[in-house]
Amino acid sequence: MEKKLTYEEAVAKLEQIVEQLEQGEISLEKSVELFTEGMNLIKTCNLYLNEAESKIKVLVNGEYQDLQAIQED
Repeated sequence: MEKKLTYEEAVAKLEQIVEQLEQGEISLEKSVELFTEGMNLIKTCNLYLNEAESKIKVLVNGEYQDLQAIQED
């Protein structure tokens, strides 16, 4: 069972993959394998970012509603 990567770990691993691909010293098969892994890491990062954005929106909307209630008092 694979350990779930944190956002930071996923970004770091993605940066390593990009470096390897940019060097161009790997086979086509390995390039495709790394590209596929990179795309999966991008999906993982996007999930983390979407989740964070949703949480922030909830917090901001909650505070906005609290401010409205205070202003109405």
